[in-house]
Amino acid sequence: MDNRRRASVMVGITVLLALAFVPGLVITSLGYPVLTSVATLAALGALVPALLAPRSIAIAAAALTVVLSGLTASAATSPWLAALVLAATGALVGAASIRDASGPLVVAAIGIVFLVAEPPPLADVGAGPGWTLALSTAGAAAWGLLAGLFIRWRRPPTREPGDPASRARVWAFSATLAVVLGVSGFFVVSLDLGHGGGWFLMTFLIILQPYLQDAWKLTIERALGTVGGVVLAMVLYALLQDLPVALYVIAAIAIIVALTVRTTTDRPYWQYVVALTPGVVLLEGLGRSVIDTAEARVGFTLLAAGIAVAIEAAARPLYRRRALRAGQTRY
Repeated sequence: MDNRRRASVMVGITVLLALAFVPGLVITSLGYPVLTSVATLAALGALVPALLAPRSIAIAAAALTVVLSGLTASAATSPWLAALVLAATGALVGAASIRDASGPLVVAAIGIVFLVAEPPPLADVGAGPGWTLALSTAGAAAWGLLAGLFIRWRRPPTREPGDPASRARVWAFSATLAVVLGVSGFFVVSLDLGHGGGWFLMTFLIILQPYLQDAWKLTIERALGTVGGVVLAMVLYALLQDLPVALYVIAAIAIIVALTVRTTTDRPYWQYVVALTPGVVLLEGLGRSVIDTAEARVGFTLLAAGIAVAIEAAARPLYRRRALRAGQTRY
């Protein structure tokens, strides 16, 4: 693809990603920042798969996100239900690797893990928290899905799909994500880890990969990028803490730039994390405390990364033996 075509694709994706933040900007301006991240993450969680995953998977993922989001209000107070919801989420993300689509679906899953770890305070809503989350997620997901499919129709993605994983590896990866997220979710709710628990769960979704060698690399780059991004977020917050709308706009720009670069270029992953982290920290911190959010991001990300390293180290001999028997160098 020539440079002009690539630039056109990047502009189109940037515009649609920017539009995904308009509802959140309006909500923040009206003084309801606690609802900002729900709509924003739901829109992005449907838009990214629509851009990068097979259409059938993107549509199914958007529908399942609505269903699972509706269960998160109850799961947030029930460790066993939290384990079931998050295990199902992990299994679905892992199963998508059969079409090399687990990566795009992670964005949708992130919204679910945060709703389980710390749902917004919606006790006074007449329709009930569960229905409110399901309906608000449905509206945002529908917009994100349609926007993503539209830009995909107008400007096909520049990145070629990777090789799908074998069925045996898909089952192993899906089971691993289901167990790790289910067990972790049980303890996050039992111990009432709140927002930090969301970062903890999210890290597993991002770091664990179908192929162990990819997971090792992501673990290191994720940890380094997170620390650098949090430092940048703290600088921005120190300068603009009395201007929540400005912080939201900066957060939106950071996430838009990160996702545009991620979906249209092959830049190193740690650079994407450095760009994304300030946006997510500021966005999630608007309804609570940016400083607490940043501290939780660093602490729980590094904790989950350490656990992931232990899981990867334990699985390495088995994965390597299977790869050698199959005559493969990648494991």
